[in-house]
Amino acid sequence: MKKDGLEEIAERWLSEARERGLSKVQDDYWSRVFPLVKERFVEDNRGRIGSYNALILTLGTSPQPLILVLEALRPQKVYFLYTPETEQHLSRVIKEVDYLRNHEIAYDRDRIDADNPLELYEKVGRKWMEWSRNPRCLCALCNTGGKKSMVSASAVAAYFLGMDLIYVDHSEYVEDLRIPKPGTEYLTVLPNPLVAMGELKLKEAKSLFNAGNFEMSLRVLGQIGEELRGRYALPVGTMVGVLSELVQGYSYWDRFHYGKAKEKLESALRKVIQFDLGIDVTQLEKNLRALEHLSLEKRGQSLFSVLRDEPIFGFRLAVDLYLNSLRKAEAGLPDDAVVRLYRCLELVAQLRLSQVPEKMGGPFNTDNFEWRKLDRRIMARYLEVSAQIYKRAWRNPDPERMPTDVGLMAGHILLFSMGDPLWKGKTVTDLGNFHAAIKKRNELMLVHGKKRAADGDVATLASHAETFLRELSRDFSAPWDEVLEEHTYVIL
Repeated sequence: MKKDGLEEIAERWLSEARERGLSKVQDDYWSRVFPLVKERFVEDNRGRIGSYNALILTLGTSPQPLILVLEALRPQKVYFLYTPETEQHLSRVIKEVDYLRNHEIAYDRDRIDADNPLELYEKVGRKWMEWSRNPRCLCALCNTGGKKSMVSASAVAAYFLGMDLIYVDHSEYVEDLRIPKPGTEYLTVLPNPLVAMGELKLKEAKSLFNAGNFEMSLRVLGQIGEELRGRYALPVGTMVGVLSELVQGYSYWDRFHYGKAKEKLESALRKVIQFDLGIDVTQLEKNLRALEHLSLEKRGQSLFSVLRDEPIFGFRLAVDLYLNSLRKAEAGLPDDAVVRLYRCLELVAQLRLSQVPEKMGGPFNTDNFEWRKLDRRIMARYLEVSAQIYKRAWRNPDPERMPTDVGLMAGHILLFSMGDPLWKGKTVTDLGNFHAAIKKRNELMLVHGKKRAADGDVATLASHAETFLRELSRDFSAPWDEVLEEHTYVIL
């Protein structure tokens, strides 16, 4: 029936109630008016069906609000709390709600003393503990019915347990009959303030994480955890726990503690899947593939031996340094970015020299370079190119007197002299430009000088690094775009 039909029937019934008295027209209300009220209420709240898995309701002397809520939300679990004075109205609720009347779902009920809030806390808490064993269970409490003491106590219980409060209100009240005007009822959902504030802070924690500020993100998550301590404020409580593990994992990763990062993220991934928290599972799985490679480093072994035996680790570590530097630059830390890019470029040379075959004198350890093993023609080329780059000739080119600690630039000059594919098609001028770019690192406050890096310094070094890493990705048959994805942190 149209809405204006409800208004007409409601007005006629109110007139009869004024003439004959409310008690005389109750049967007419239940047979002619309330079905239309229920129809409108359900239609107005159609989008809320199934929004809660479980519902706790306090019952007063008016069963109508409970019936309306149950019809509109249609939860899978229902629990009634009533008093000796209101027990008689429970049968009307059951009769009017089809899925309760037809035993389509089981419902529980308990009688309580309305003036004993501790009893209500105990009953609500016990039922919540039972239902919350299922982490997907989202529960609400409807406290429209009952004495003021019950309403207040149930609101406190909902606050501590992290449940939304539901209330059936009305827009018009019939003063002379002291009843809501039929058809003006509407549903009010009061989100739990503890959960609502927790969700605001969750957004802050996620934003901090996405900006690369892992320590502050963890601090905010810790604050939320303190506020939720001793309460079961799901889903916020669950999300906080999982996010804390995630952020810790990426914080370890950002600080190059790959084993700890892998352990944390594996644990977090299991929970993300279990609780269906809306976090990008596919990207997490890709990140763990990157950590599989990054965890190949063996404790107690020198970097040279690891690069020689597990070159894929060296490649992945260089990629990680590259992306780590880009995150620092994006966070407004260009000096940190340059330092990491310098290390990335140095590692590229170390990796390539560790893979020089024996027939060419390799493999070579840049921490203890054995110049006497280097082919004399390559040695001559190295000395010639070095003189051009540094604008000075070697005084004592005797292999026995050469420095055994080979740094970034010396490493790349060696690769250039060997004809390494990384420098294929490049000239000494290109090598000189490369040298000019990396010299910026030595002038930084963080290293030997007093200057600060500019965005252009970061871009130049990043361009060199990407060029080398793209070439290396072909050597390892690892598509560059896929490698980048695996090393790119998830977005929360």
